[in-house]
Amino acid sequence: MAAADVIVIGGGCTGASAAFWLASRHGQKVVLLDRGTVGGGPTGRSSGIVRMHYSYAPLVQLALRSREVFANFDAVVGGSADFKKTGFLLLAPRGQEGTVEANVALQRSLGGDTTVMDSKAIADLDARLRTDDVGAGAYEPDSGYADGYATATAFAAAARRHGAEVRENTPAVRLVVEDSRIAGVEIPTGRITAGAVLVAAGPWTRGLLSPLGIDLPIRTTRHQVVLFEVPESVAPLGFVLVDLGTGFYLRPDVGCQFHGGSVEEYPDEEVSADAFNEGADFEFVEGMARRMAHRMPAFEGVGVKGGYASLYDVTPDWQPVLGQVPDRAGLFVAAGFSGHGFKLSPAIGETLAGLIVTGRYGEIDLGPFRPSRFAEGALIHSPYAHGIVG
Repeated sequence: MAAADVIVIGGGCTGASAAFWLASRHGQKVVLLDRGTVGGGPTGRSSGIVRMHYSYAPLVQLALRSREVFANFDAVVGGSADFKKTGFLLLAPRGQEGTVEANVALQRSLGGDTTVMDSKAIADLDARLRTDDVGAGAYEPDSGYADGYATATAFAAAARRHGAEVRENTPAVRLVVEDSRIAGVEIPTGRITAGAVLVAAGPWTRGLLSPLGIDLPIRTTRHQVVLFEVPESVAPLGFVLVDLGTGFYLRPDVGCQFHGGSVEEYPDEEVSADAFNEGADFEFVEGMARRMAHRMPAFEGVGVKGGYASLYDVTPDWQPVLGQVPDRAGLFVAAGFSGHGFKLSPAIGETLAGLIVTGRYGEIDLGPFRPSRFAEGALIHSPYAHGIVG
């Protein structure tokens, strides 16, 4: 019977981050389990956007700390997250100017470099942007995007260098609880004992917890991404764009390519995490192309290079579930990220590692994201119509 101080279930960006911080900063004997390969789940298909624009102070703090790690990844972690600083622009429709201004003020008060933009300033950034239906913009020069797979594997490799054991193709069969305290995890070859377990298994988290009588309201939904390409005669988009008015985002990629997807919450498609359509639907591709051409008329007729679908683990308020599970000492959860997980993963892993070892959160209080908030009616609400924006 193997033993560990902490078992982390899930080798995505959050689980790998937590394993790294537990091993490197706190000297814990860590076992990281993944049912497949590290970074092989939704993390590996993340659009990888790194932004600070949130409307809730703890999320801004997590985003700022995570961006600091992404920008200095080799020095802090080792290896590369393939972070590209491109800038990030959020466009909001008329009527939401006050919300943008308030959010930017919050971000600036916490140390974020962000500004409110009017139509002229937006046009100065890229004159091809249509702004007649835009109320306000918010711009962050230091934001951009990184690579989900590179991030997860770099965190896992760094955790291993600090003594963690990484077990791929090793599913967690059952969480073992004795006298209301976590005692370990059963895997196909036996049991690993541990004083603490962090379940960071994304869409599979609910299934692991439900046999213990813990029913987190996490749905698994399918979300699509399209890879576009503009002709060489058309300059590519130079920054990450989130357009709340038309409900889509664009993210640069190599050459003249860029990713596009939806930031709308509904309608969404609830699916099984183990069996879903991993391709992109023709209607979705057409819809994203229309929205893009509305905002960037120069991109009319852009080419489609491919597309895919991945999974979100979504909560009722589109905010993550983070912290200790009530009445199960030593059992922690990090799930329900609703599309936020990648960009926040460096700081969430760091903060949860501190909580697991010391019992305290440190500088960033994750208490509002506690698992019990749903039963308490303490949901977190975004001032934006799109809760995924935060």
